[in-house]
Amino acid sequence: MRRLALFFVLIFLLLGCASTPAEPPPTLPATAVPTPTLSPSPTANQSAPAAELIWQRPFGMGLKGPAAFAAGTVFVATDTAVYALDPTSGDTVWELVLDGGIWSRSLAANDTAVIVGSPGKMVALNPADGAILWQLPLVGDLLWAPLVTDGLVVAGTAFVGPGVTPNPDGKAWVYAVELASGELMWSWETAVYTLTTPTSNGSQLVVGGSFLNPESDVEEGGFLRLHAFDQTTGELQWQTERQDGFIKSLAANEDTVFLLAYTDMVYGLDGRSGEVRWQYPTENWSPGFSWQDGVLYFGSDNAFVHAVDGGLGTAVWRTQLEGVFNAPRAELTLDERTAYFQGNDNQLYALDLASGELVWHTTPQPRSRVPLTFGNGRLFLVDQKGTLSAFQTP
Repeated sequence: MRRLALFFVLIFLLLGCASTPAEPPPTLPATAVPTPTLSPSPTANQSAPAAELIWQRPFGMGLKGPAAFAAGTVFVATDTAVYALDPTSGDTVWELVLDGGIWSRSLAANDTAVIVGSPGKMVALNPADGAILWQLPLVGDLLWAPLVTDGLVVAGTAFVGPGVTPNPDGKAWVYAVELASGELMWSWETAVYTLTTPTSNGSQLVVGGSFLNPESDVEEGGFLRLHAFDQTTGELQWQTERQDGFIKSLAANEDTVFLLAYTDMVYGLDGRSGEVRWQYPTENWSPGFSWQDGVLYFGSDNAFVHAVDGGLGTAVWRTQLEGVFNAPRAELTLDERTAYFQGNDNQLYALDLASGELVWHTTPQPRSRVPLTFGNGRLFLVDQKGTLSAFQTP
């Protein structure tokens, strides 16, 4: 029963259902959070321009994950096909149907390749024309977007997750693959269900996920396991297990690994050992963080958006949105100066990264459960009905 319960918890979280967070483990070191400069409930200048809808393209309920932007092109994946779209019009550049189907949340792309998971394998496509570059058999399924860098793709697999017949006894793996050739560099049986994108600081690779501990009953959260590998050789540097449940976000810099999971506590872990260096409460349920230039950005269901210093674990700013429980519905999307997200009131928001001040907001838009995508001055929103909408930012 415990195994099936874990499976349903994963499904609820992946589909965006909020739940009451568990208390953080009592043995973890607490970090006092100094009171930051608090931006009051923001009201945008009514004359300030906001993002404007420029086109919409319906795909249906098979489109479940966010779009990807690379090589000047917008990519989406449904249950059956991958599409490349012109970002100015939404017209199809190319379309590729994969036999056996596609895990639509597994889409990732850069200027070199578009990566998707298909049952039992990972597939790389040419972003220019959709031609298959290579395919790699996998143990388990690639259900979530892999990490794609200039020369490497790192994929973690799972045996439970949305759309999968659960096999709690399956032993999942992580794969490091040369992006250009599809040659396997190394692999490792982690036995965790990787339903979040791995992270890297350039030399160290961190992969995590949920796993079952038959010797323990955990009423809230559940167990997660993190692995830190040498990115080139695959040598295991450290491994740690925690009772924080399903992983929502992972990031890393040269000395710290950042973690946010079901217990809704953001942790800074020592990159050499996995031990907790600091922790910061999200204050309520949070969908996950985004990481850029030494700062973590995230929202929480008490209607606040937070910016936290990744070195100190202290607040940089904390902005309150208007409305009860009006909070980002997914991870924030960042460009060099701005954080973008859809609030629980369905409006699109832009906040200044340096100050947390409101730059603009739109009227309510189709409701989404996944992050916005940014590219070439446009925002792309996938709504709950599988329609892709494109907005021109001011």
